[in-house]
Amino acid sequence: MKLLKGRRWPYVALTALVSGAVAWWAIPHVGTRTRVVGDYQGNDIGPVLPTLTLDALVSSASAQVMLLAAAVAFFVQLYSTKYMGDDPRFRSYALLIVLFLLAMVAVVAADNLFVLLIGWEVMGVCSYLLIGHHWERDDAQSGAAKALLVTRAADIGLLLAILILGQTYGTYSISEILVASGLEHPRNATLIGLLLIVAVVGKSAQVPLQTWLPDAMPGPTPITALIHAATMVAAGVFLLARLLPVYATSQVAMTTLAVVAAVTMLSAALFALVQTDLKRALAWSTVSQLAIMFAAVAVADGRVAVDHLMSHGAYKALLFLGCGVVMHAVGSSALSAMGGLRRATPVAFWTMTVGFLALAGIPPTVGFFTKDEVLEAVRGTPALFGVVLLTSIVTAAYSTRLWALTFLGEAKEKHQTPWVMWLPLALLALASFALSIGKPLHLGIGALSTVAAVVGIGLGWLLRARTFESRAGRVLAGEFGYDRVFTRFIPAIAGWKARTVVWADDNLIDSYPRGSVHAATGSSWLVDRLQSAKAQLYATGIAVGVLALVTYALVRVVVS
Repeated sequence: MKLLKGRRWPYVALTALVSGAVAWWAIPHVGTRTRVVGDYQGNDIGPVLPTLTLDALVSSASAQVMLLAAAVAFFVQLYSTKYMGDDPRFRSYALLIVLFLLAMVAVVAADNLFVLLIGWEVMGVCSYLLIGHHWERDDAQSGAAKALLVTRAADIGLLLAILILGQTYGTYSISEILVASGLEHPRNATLIGLLLIVAVVGKSAQVPLQTWLPDAMPGPTPITALIHAATMVAAGVFLLARLLPVYATSQVAMTTLAVVAAVTMLSAALFALVQTDLKRALAWSTVSQLAIMFAAVAVADGRVAVDHLMSHGAYKALLFLGCGVVMHAVGSSALSAMGGLRRATPVAFWTMTVGFLALAGIPPTVGFFTKDEVLEAVRGTPALFGVVLLTSIVTAAYSTRLWALTFLGEAKEKHQTPWVMWLPLALLALASFALSIGKPLHLGIGALSTVAAVVGIGLGWLLRARTFESRAGRVLAGEFGYDRVFTRFIPAIAGWKARTVVWADDNLIDSYPRGSVHAATGSSWLVDRLQSAKAQLYATGIAVGVLALVTYALVRVVVS
């Protein structure tokens, strides 16, 4: 009972209660066939005002994502009771985890688009506050601010897409919109699809808005697991899969998504290959894996995308929580501080080995089956198929390199891992196998992907000790200079515009109030001079005035 005492356990109990309620709601829907009903009546639709309703639309896919979010949130809360130690701001930290979970449920289960938007934005605020939890650190402040600004800018796309959906179909109910899009050729599909892509490119850290996610690593490691595995970035994949019928007929939107996915998955995998920090490497891995999910959506297979989302959630939560254990042992996430942790942290070694195998796509882990499902889905698009296969090779390479640099080498002093930290790892490792039960096996694709994974493992083993000092290595380590857009070009453009606005404000707009001030000041001076309180001056003025009037009258008479 001593283990369950302390000020942190009530928050674990609260999270267990909320997660249990979410699971109770979601479980009956798992495996059910989705039947969307609505009362769409026709095409003649006038303007519609925003509405808020609490109706739910829970499909089998959304129920699975709800279960994933509930499980990971509970594991993170349990894990944090030890990892966060005596953090003075633990209360706000713990309550934000619960709010994060509820916001994700709103995004996944809401039938009303504006309720979905509220959950979407609440997740953004939670991520900002949690990434910047250690606000006294400059890197945490900058990482949180960058995450907030980049994702909020992209969220304009979601707001505009929602407004256009409402005006197009006369409703903000997702179920009615899906019914309407099934009854007729979806309207405004290209515009809606492109706006949704803008929103999820920001939320799920895809090119060109991908750099905020690796820069969010100063946040607490358990929160990194939550964001990468079950909330925030996962929401973008689910949103596109959920609204796929609305824009699937647009070749422009689908091609755009395929290009974004292809560029992102390969570039992010290459960046992960050359990282010197374990957390940052895993962050780029998340960016790459999300792009693989978007590739499935780009060929109109939302089910496969959600399947890979579920498997990725399990093994990526495992890897980040395992990363927290090894960081706890060495005091850093730098790969140079690691090595030789196989015996020092045996639980982390065995469970993270499972996680890396799943990430690399090695059977019989769930990562093998869901990656093969994506390959099977995109096989009709040769270019996309080739990029996914090449990314699989690079993924296996950086997985092997990270595993070797973390655990192999000269043994370090043994580190004790508390049960609240190793239990979530063990359960997630089991899930990485259990989730593969019932998954279809594509023999041809499976053989090809296994060969690709073996090639990648060999490549990763050869590169494990490389420092990437070559020109190509430095370019990859510099991440193609993507971040210069945010650190140099955008500030420069914004600075020039800001200076222009300040000049216009000072010299144009402010001239009116300044002129009014001068006019009022001059009038006051003149009135003050006229109000001298000297009777002789007043009499003289009256006399002069009368003389002027008489003179004027005489002149008029003479002239006339």
